[in-house]
Amino acid sequence: MGTLFWIMIAFWIIIFVVTLIVELQTADLTSIWFCIGAIGALIAALFELNVIYQLLIFIAISGVMILATRPLTKKMMTKDIIHTNADRLVGMIGIVTQDIIGDNVGEVKVEGNLWRAITLDGDDINIGQKVIINSFSGNKIVVSKINSEKKDDIEII
Repeated sequence: MGTLFWIMIAFWIIIFVVTLIVELQTADLTSIWFCIGAIGALIAALFELNVIYQLLIFIAISGVMILATRPLTKKMMTKDIIHTNADRLVGMIGIVTQDIIGDNVGEVKVEGNLWRAITLDGDDINIGQKVIINSFSGNKIVVSKINSEKKDDIEII
């Protein structure tokens, strides 16, 4: 048990501790595979295998762990989109309370709340017209005119 033995033992312990700390500091699975690879390489170092074999064991175990757990991690990382209260406004009908002229910001009332609004296509929309909410752009709603013969029959929510 020479100096190289103790250097490699210390090296693999340091690699394990560093990757473990990184793993514990993040919410994602970022380095757990390398922790396990470092344990395998540490065991190889304890059996006094050549440094090249230790590195190959580290790479092999880490690689196998990444490939084996990839489907699980992909499933864990894809989360359902949780809609906020504002997101539920998309598709609702509102009424213009301040003219929306070209690319200028106007105002639309939806569910009793006033929202800063811009148009989807740059059309001028006057006070009193009904609009549909298409999306959000920052803190503004993006609206478009309702093109329907029965637009006066549409109930404003």
